[in-house]
Amino acid sequence: MVRFAPAFSVVSALLAATIAVVALRHDRLPGRHLLAGWAALTLVAQLASLLTGLHPVWIVALGASAVLAVATWVGAWRSRRPARGRAGRVLRGGGVLVAAIATALSVLLVSIAADPRPVATLLQSVGGSGNSFEPRRATETLELNGSLVTNDLEYGSTYPNSFLDVYIADGDPSVSRPTYVVVHGGGWIAGSKNDGDPNAPTGSAAYFALGAGPMLENGYNVVTLDYALAPEVPYPTPVIQLGEAMEFLERNGASYGLDMSRVILAGGSAGGQIVGQYAAIQTDQDYSRETGIAQTLDAERLEAVVFDSAGLVPADLGRTEAPDLMNDWLFDLSGRTYFGTSRAVLDEADVIEHVTAGFPPSFLADGNTGTFPDQVTELADTLTKLGVENRTELPPLEDAVLGHGYMAAESPSTDRYNEHKLAFLASVLG
Repeated sequence: MVRFAPAFSVVSALLAATIAVVALRHDRLPGRHLLAGWAALTLVAQLASLLTGLHPVWIVALGASAVLAVATWVGAWRSRRPARGRAGRVLRGGGVLVAAIATALSVLLVSIAADPRPVATLLQSVGGSGNSFEPRRATETLELNGSLVTNDLEYGSTYPNSFLDVYIADGDPSVSRPTYVVVHGGGWIAGSKNDGDPNAPTGSAAYFALGAGPMLENGYNVVTLDYALAPEVPYPTPVIQLGEAMEFLERNGASYGLDMSRVILAGGSAGGQIVGQYAAIQTDQDYSRETGIAQTLDAERLEAVVFDSAGLVPADLGRTEAPDLMNDWLFDLSGRTYFGTSRAVLDEADVIEHVTAGFPPSFLADGNTGTFPDQVTELADTLTKLGVENRTELPPLEDAVLGHGYMAAESPSTDRYNEHKLAFLASVLG
């Protein structure tokens, strides 16, 4: 809806003006002055929406247009001539049905646009996501397929879902390795550290196997963490929780075999925004003060950041490239559920606007359809101008159609992604 909001406002404004003129000229139309007045108010609301770009104004304009549509239909119905014959009655009945459906859809769209939280909550319940202060499983350490895995360590008690898992490569905690910290995606309303099993090669667990699995195989220890989900827990809590997790790992990581002097942060989709904002806070004291979020990790320990299909610009989540309208709708809905619609908050959470010359070297990857390659390019350009080392992985459309989070699916493109990511990190780590 966000992508087409300006066009919708223009069309609605023109229709409102037309309805006002027709109503005033139609002597047989009941309540024509009232209808014309409402059309004029709708016109003003749509113009205000165009001029300000403010979401609350757009909601008012959208609601006014829906009411105007219903009022116009009611007025036309009351001024109708009697239907003649069966065909006329069928046509009229069809018109009533279409109008009723259009009215119901309008009410639904206005409701979702005004408050996306009920739909987000429904999606959570369907997908099995949610918030809890209880771990999914009792904490234990097991050796699985060569890796030493400790599950559901509680890294904080203030917020729900404050649990993380530790994976030690080769089952040997005595070897010093870089620590690769993964923050899952899910639009800030869904997802879990348990979405993928690093020991499963394919299938529903492919995300971890294809994304973080190669990290274990190539000399990295891996940490995956959960965080509280919106709408119950909104922005910026997950960023704060990532800080709590890093403090926990600083205090306790050595006992599990983690080297916290060499940390790589990685995030997919919503997780990419979270790690990006967290990294920006760690490397810019002014930004830390602006957000009110403490610096919890020595910037010198933060070796690199990996962005996978990250939604870096909250205000543009409903505008994917090579657009996928369903993704546009879902990303916009989940973003509004987490960030809200305050321009100040959206600007504050914009990763691209807050990177500095101190930002860590970054590997930025995305697909080419229904996702955010334009944001990857913009961040890469910004980092390059700041003198920050970076590499992009943006497979062209002519090579393959790759959607949001394509690196979660087994493919030659995913193989190249892992190869290039590992090479970049090796060069950064020296």
